[in-house]
Amino acid sequence: MSDLPAPGRDAAPAAPAGPPRPIVLVAHGSPDPRSPEAVRAIARAAGADAGFLEFNEPHPVEVLRGIADTGVAAAVALPLLLTDAYHSRTDLPEVAKRAEEARPGLAVAVARPVGDLSLAKALVRDLPFGVDGLVVCAAGTRVDEGRAHVAAVAEEAGRLLGVPAGPGFASGPGPKAGETVERLKAQGAQRVAAVCYFIAPGLLCDAALASAREAGIVHAGEPLGAAPELLDLIAKRAAEA
Repeated sequence: MSDLPAPGRDAAPAAPAGPPRPIVLVAHGSPDPRSPEAVRAIARAAGADAGFLEFNEPHPVEVLRGIADTGVAAAVALPLLLTDAYHSRTDLPEVAKRAEEARPGLAVAVARPVGDLSLAKALVRDLPFGVDGLVVCAAGTRVDEGRAHVAAVAEEAGRLLGVPAGPGFASGPGPKAGETVERLKAQGAQRVAAVCYFIAPGLLCDAALASAREAGIVHAGEPLGAAPELLDLIAKRAAEA
């Protein structure tokens, strides 16, 4: 993933010493009630607030306005997203702009998404013994860099486990999860597991796992949730913003 700032916003200067800035985790949102429930649990564990771009409430602009109304002058909008795609490049800068316009004097720094190779450790932590192939399920994106990032996470997860691995996407270009399972089996794997490179459960995660199950996996993992590695990344991204 690129370390460049999102288009349309200059890189923020290092935050001055002082009280920690409040963090607003910005999630896409989902009509599946499991998803916002998981996001709110992550926010509680991270000592942050949560806002949703669609489907759920509150909207992150509303959250940031509320923070400003308590007298806080600086906050961080942190995309609870795993790939640097449309929402992080377009929606997050717009959220920051709208909040700053609504509350003059409020400075909103936009952090990078939380996708990182370190999350591969969380993905493989609870896999059963004897797995000899791994598909890393992800939502999918039309942004090439986003798909390349998922492929890199799959490669790292396979390296940690010592087995061949590959990505499987629920939507968009790239192989579906079941296609990756079939490819791994054609290469000799007999016990392929699926893990979920998703922040929270939801319809796309279900779709990816269903594809993998149809192809004959022996184990289906859970989304990341409040994994220690994710909480560490939230703190790191916020400090960098």
